Amino acid sequence: MCSSPHTLFDNQHIMSIISAVRIALLLGAFFVCSPLLLLAQTATLRGTVYDRDRAPLTGVTVQIKSLKRGTYSKRDGTVYLKNLPAGTHTVEATLIGYEVWRSTVTMKADETQNISIVMKQSQVKTGTVEVTASRRVQEQTDTRPSVLTVDPREAKYKAGAVEDVFRTLQSLPGVVAPSDFSSQLVVRGSGPDQNLILMDNIEIFNPYRLYGFISLFNPETVSGITLLTGGFNAKYTDRLSAVLDVTNRDGYTGNGYFAGKLNVSLTNANLVTEGALPFWNGSWLVSTRRTYYDLIAGPIARSTGAVDGDVALPNFRDLQFKATFQPHSSLKFFINGLTSRDNTQFQSGANRNNIDSISIVDRSFNDVIGTTFVWLPSDDFTSSLGVSYYVNTGANSFGGQGGSGQILGSTEQVSREDFDRINDTLRARGQDPISLFAVRGETGFTFRKTSVKSDNVWRIDSANTFEFGVQYDDIYTGVLANFDFDPRLRALRASNPRAPALPESFENGVNYFRAGVYAMDNIRLTNELTVQAGVRADYFALIGKSYIAPRLSASFALSPQSTLRGAWGIYYQSPGYEKLFDAQVFLDLTSESVTKLRAERAIHYVLGFDHMLTKEWQFKAEAYYKDFNDLILPEVKRGTIWKTERIAGLPDSMYRKAEGWTTPVAIIGDSLTATPVNSATGGSYGFEVMLQKIQSVGENTIYGWISYSYAISNRFRPGISSPIPFNFDRRHALNIVGGYKAADWLDISATFTYGSGFPWTRPVGIRPRVYVLKDSTTGQATGRVDTDYLGRVVYDVDRGGLENVNQTRLPDYHRLDIRFTTYADWWDWDWSFYLDIINVYNRLNVVAENYRVNRDSLSVNTRQSRMLPILPTLGFSVKF
Repeated sequence: MCSSPHTLFDNQHIMSIISAVRIALLLGAFFVCSPLLLLAQTATLRGTVYDRDRAPLTGVTVQIKSLKRGTYSKRDGTVYLKNLPAGTHTVEATLIGYEVWRSTVTMKADETQNISIVMKQSQVKTGTVEVTASRRVQEQTDTRPSVLTVDPREAKYKAGAVEDVFRTLQSLPGVVAPSDFSSQLVVRGSGPDQNLILMDNIEIFNPYRLYGFISLFNPETVSGITLLTGGFNAKYTDRLSAVLDVTNRDGYTGNGYFAGKLNVSLTNANLVTEGALPFWNGSWLVSTRRTYYDLIAGPIARSTGAVDGDVALPNFRDLQFKATFQPHSSLKFFINGLTSRDNTQFQSGANRNNIDSISIVDRSFNDVIGTTFVWLPSDDFTSSLGVSYYVNTGANSFGGQGGSGQILGSTEQVSREDFDRINDTLRARGQDPISLFAVRGETGFTFRKTSVKSDNVWRIDSANTFEFGVQYDDIYTGVLANFDFDPRLRALRASNPRAPALPESFENGVNYFRAGVYAMDNIRLTNELTVQAGVRADYFALIGKSYIAPRLSASFALSPQSTLRGAWGIYYQSPGYEKLFDAQVFLDLTSESVTKLRAERAIHYVLGFDHMLTKEWQFKAEAYYKDFNDLILPEVKRGTIWKTERIAGLPDSMYRKAEGWTTPVAIIGDSLTATPVNSATGGSYGFEVMLQKIQSVGENTIYGWISYSYAISNRFRPGISSPIPFNFDRRHALNIVGGYKAADWLDISATFTYGSGFPWTRPVGIRPRVYVLKDSTTGQATGRVDTDYLGRVVYDVDRGGLENVNQTRLPDYHRLDIRFTTYADWWDWDWSFYLDIINVYNRLNVVAENYRVNRDSLSVNTRQSRMLPILPTLGFSVKF
């Protein structure tokens, strides 16, 4: 059968139309779907940049030149490139002063490729020195004044810092160390209890080890150390003075699943292990430290008879861990924890020649665990949620006998042989033998805190960033104590009007919560001017009060090298045993008077200027004023004190006997109680200057800083006309911190510190001790002049009243420390060895003065307690 031409044409025409439609549909589908297909073929590159010390590097350029794509490493060393085409590419990392790093990576579609970049310093032999990126150089749009940053390497290698973070900070302007034996921070005329200490955004109440000698922070695991000495923004709460924000680094993944570092010194060992995890782009880090000098010195002390029984000289051990995961490009979370133990056990040997004795058992524990989720729903919004649990506990029992020198009228402690001889003489005369002062007791504390915190950052545009957050803390703080004092010790304590009246048995605990919200907006108004306005609202359940704290800061770029910054803000601090513990003060926070308390308040005024003289030299100057109000102190009450006077007309020899003094009478006088009241105000003001040489890369380079601080800090109490200098009011402070890279295998560093003397309370004379007897039947109290076994009047040092507090000063302080660090590469491991000499010229710095009555001359003998003598230490580190 044949088709007509017309029919054939129609069929061919229809088929052509169908084919054309098919082709059109295929082309349309290709053009529509090809972007989706290309997107599906993209990959993500993620990594971390380290130096050879495994510390994160900031500001490293990481790029894929063939794709013309690149980025910079962030503060924690991380880099992130997304929407990269799948395939094989060459990644290049560069930073001035470091060798170029290159690696070829193969990226698969819909997958994230993780890399670790380890930068090696270039061997610069020319006279030109380049400057590496420095965290100390703030962006001009950063409105925060009073920002001090320390590189973890400085904390490890600074001379005299014993590889401790806090001791490194003590050399910065505006920061003072209470003594050589303390790592506490006194910032701009405020006490250590007024500093907020954060570890990975978790508040730490007791950040010390070895009873304050060093801090809990391990410089081997820290990635960032920032100290805000004033004018800090609305993100921070419940402290008046300063904020220390310490960030622990993620585990090092450059060596795969395992890497490690061992540090050993004469006194302790520190082991850090870390590596990658096989899932969720994870990493892990575990560090542990332990002192071991006690394991050596304890047996020696026992063998000499100085101590008896089980002995544990002050020691500590800790374990710290951090695990980081990033299951998705927009989600990262980490889990970190810390557990530690401080321990002391000591008992005087029975065969010691000295009759005075003491026994101590003291243990404390510090534990924290927390997790933080960081979510990036978009490139312009970051949200973090943290949950943490912290507990700090301690228990102490003690006992002993002492006071032999005071009882027997000697300026020194009395030997066992002399003590026995005196008692034998008394027995032969038919008199009662003498006994030493005796005391025993136990104390303990428990601090617990469960926290939930959320911080959010919204980058509205390139000139406007809005931050807001919320925080809730459930807190329990408790203290207990039981004392059994010798009656003569009670009388001795009662003779000091500045000693608060403490109960001999108490157990106090309070459970409460804190809640707060904040918001702040950072706006770049012009190319030169940036302003940040913030406010936070807090509720402190312990005192049942709410507070609003506005804060304002601004920066103005005078030139590309010069920036002017200023800040003003109101700050509140609630009462709490955890703060009193840090201040070494006891107040009863369980009484009804607590609800009458107001939160302590401070207003900060800060004005600062910094100028980059060259790429290597930076100059900074700041002036500040802190106005304190409603400071909480023990209540002063009018009470009964006992007074006796000389009987006129008698020869001087009679005043050594009770008969030369009138019968003690009770009079009305001031005495301190354990009741807290808002009874003081204060002010701290001063200025600071610092000239810094930013660390460069290469040999024959010098780095460090010189800083000078002038400061005045006073407190004012009702009824006292003159100001009372703050305990750590150091008027002048000079720090010279420097290092010299003599060769690629040798670093030399030195630290010189000078400070004018701290305020001190010296005696105004002596007075007879009066002890009080109460009739068991009538309860009537009578006072008697105390005498020793020979009938001589027992005198006490008279420290005067509150108007005499801190009116004199201790001698000036100064010290020079030197450290030598040498490097080697053995068996493909990096080694370093160091010699650190503290107090090179053996300056006899004074930490305190102790006073005792000389009964022969009826005057006051002074004995000065010294700080650290010249102290050399050796140690080494090895990375494997």
